[in-house]
Amino acid sequence: MVKIEDAVDGVLNAMRSRGCVEQSLKEIKWSIYTPIIRYHYDNGTDICSFELLNGICQKQEARYLNGEISRKFFRSFVTAAFRIRSFVDTGVVDFSIVKDSKVFKPCKEHQDLIDSALLESGVSQDQQYKLGITMRQFFCFFERRHDSIADMTDRDFIEFIPVLAAKNPNNMNCCMRSLRYLVQYLNEHRLAEIKTDLSVFVPKSPPHRMIAPFTQEDINAMLGAIGSHSKTPKRDTAIILLAFNSGLRSVDIRNMQLHNIDWKKQELQIIQSKTGTYLKTPLTGKTLNAIAEYILEERPKSEDKHIFLRSSPPYGAITTTTPLDYMVDKYCRLASIDKIKYRSFHSLRRAFGTELAVAEIPVTSISQMLGHKDMGAGKAYLSFNNTQTSMCASDFSEVPITNGMYALQRQAPCTSPKEGGNQA
Repeated sequence: MVKIEDAVDGVLNAMRSRGCVEQSLKEIKWSIYTPIIRYHYDNGTDICSFELLNGICQKQEARYLNGEISRKFFRSFVTAAFRIRSFVDTGVVDFSIVKDSKVFKPCKEHQDLIDSALLESGVSQDQQYKLGITMRQFFCFFERRHDSIADMTDRDFIEFIPVLAAKNPNNMNCCMRSLRYLVQYLNEHRLAEIKTDLSVFVPKSPPHRMIAPFTQEDINAMLGAIGSHSKTPKRDTAIILLAFNSGLRSVDIRNMQLHNIDWKKQELQIIQSKTGTYLKTPLTGKTLNAIAEYILEERPKSEDKHIFLRSSPPYGAITTTTPLDYMVDKYCRLASIDKIKYRSFHSLRRAFGTELAVAEIPVTSISQMLGHKDMGAGKAYLSFNNTQTSMCASDFSEVPITNGMYALQRQAPCTSPKEGGNQA
């Protein structure tokens, strides 16, 4: 028999040996493995029980189906239970449940070549990941045509581009950049002789996708749905009001600290993460009160200086937008707000810009309040303002019509002899 705490320690040590950083291990332990340990104690045992592992997974599944937690959080318990079982059974943690999600998997020789090309490109790790997807897709295409890299020609790249465009119609700039890095590496190392200049292929601009913003009624419905459906109702209320009334990006809300707020002047002063530029924006009294209530009444004690903290220990900054996207989805569902594709937490920022446009605020002022570098970026918000867009249309009353059916309708009708006039 293995104690549940010993089994959890064994799993965490195995994860540590695979390179998982301490902060991540601490968060995983508090959010996933500690509830599993507590569940065993609540059921009167400190010995690992497969029955109890199944029980907590079923409990989390019910919470997921009720909309209380995300599917990702529920699956984390399933993964944890699987790893604990494998450690108890064999003494070794089985990580096979963590699936390789790569769709394109070239042979090892070509994958090594891709890794070397990305390393020499000098781009960031995040960019290497994105560029590597296109390179892997190319080599899977290439392997269906040839057995050896010595057979690679310009035609392989030229005929691959339409295939690439069919799967990535909105991301061809990044895809073509990846192919250029690959061609450069192949030519410099004399692995192939590609003469085609891929820079002459200019990708077609993707279609502009308009996503309907939230309305004031939607925001009120979301706020009304928070109630007892959240561990941190005051935090969620403050975040939604702040996003809707200031138009701040998610990353800037997550990075906010107390010194960024001037309570006397009712202003927020930040350096924007996306643009690196200074932004000063007013805050409404309702928004400030919501933030103050969260800080004074609900915010957990923590040495972290960020205003908005995670709802579960360890209490630190919210590091990604995913929890905020899930928060918006949950309250939309509870408030019976129609689910619109692509609408997310960022749509609160879009709603702020649209409300300004409806109030007929100049586009340049909207861009400044949203912190855009390009003063014309606010034009997108005019698309949802029927009043302003209707001003762009004009009638044809001053345009002379001399030909066609409309010209005939404007001529006076002829008088027939039967209707009047001189008769013989």
